[in-house]
Amino acid sequence: MKDDDIGDLFAAAPVYDDSEVFQARVMRGLRFNLWLRQGVVVLAGFVGGLYALAQFIHMPNWAGGEGGSAPKVATVTLTKAATETDETLRAGVEFFDGMGKSAMSLIESSARYLNLMQTPFFFWVSFSLCLACLALYYAYSQEETI
Repeated sequence: MKDDDIGDLFAAAPVYDDSEVFQARVMRGLRFNLWLRQGVVVLAGFVGGLYALAQFIHMPNWAGGEGGSAPKVATVTLTKAATETDETLRAGVEFFDGMGKSAMSLIESSARYLNLMQTPFFFWVSFSLCLACLALYYAYSQEETI
């Protein structure tokens, strides 16, 4: 046997009888782990959102007044608090909606950039730019010595 023969033996992927079953089991495990991770992230976001909402809600003058005006003051206070809560909730929903859209567009654009960076065109363009920078550096360093 020659070195090339040994290299060919190691380059060939072994074929097993249960390769499809193994692949299906691995893919099922990966899908489950991805689903679990996404579920934990959603749950953490939900709990964090509820906590943030609880921090945003502020009910001023919660304690009622004295005498017969207590029910009226409490009703006005509750109405005011409900209105402020609705506005805060609406602003929070708009804020998180905008943040979600921005995050999704950032993720989509970064995925497009990553796909572009893996093309031969990107390699040759970046290689050419590096050579141009190197040539400029060499040209200016030669100019300084003169």
